[in-house]
Amino acid sequence: MKLSAVLLLQLLLLRARLSAGWGFYMFTAKIMKFEPLDGVEQNLIDFRNVSIEGGDRALNGTVHIVEDMEPQQFQMSIDLQHDPKLNDQWHGMLLSVPIMDICSAMRLFVGTYGKTTLRQGENTNLPFTGKECPLTQGVYYVKNLLINTDTWPDLTPFGGLRLNMRFYKLGSFVGGFRLTLHVERKPV
Repeated sequence: MKLSAVLLLQLLLLRARLSAGWGFYMFTAKIMKFEPLDGVEQNLIDFRNVSIEGGDRALNGTVHIVEDMEPQQFQMSIDLQHDPKLNDQWHGMLLSVPIMDICSAMRLFVGTYGKTTLRQGENTNLPFTGKECPLTQGVYYVKNLLINTDTWPDLTPFGGLRLNMRFYKLGSFVGGFRLTLHVERKPV
């Protein structure tokens, strides 16, 4: 299962690189909703102080990582849902990151698709780069964070797009968030 998911993501990454060269579409993504997800027994990563602000609907606030997130103990998963008609009929997508060690998951997904959105020192200091591991405990800021779609592949669906990012310690859910976007696609 892990191998097939990684293989699928690698194929999508190849497609993203090819489509970036071909440039068929341009995407815009507007943040519609941000929801922190509380852990089952404890919150070791806390997104409750992040909210949407302003007319441009940017994310602002702080994220608290309670303890160092070592890859031997911490895992992460990402799943995406799609609502093409914007009528709250969400459907799971094949593109996802199964539960895997936190560093590999960050490198695989966030390091590829989120690197243009999470600009270190400019709109965040969150160590969500895929290069920094372990994720060290601390309080991190998110300031005027908007979604940059430059690294998104042409096969990205438009309409409603929901990303669920979950963190685990030894398999037990310890926090995360759900981000709901309105994605529009235009030919270049």
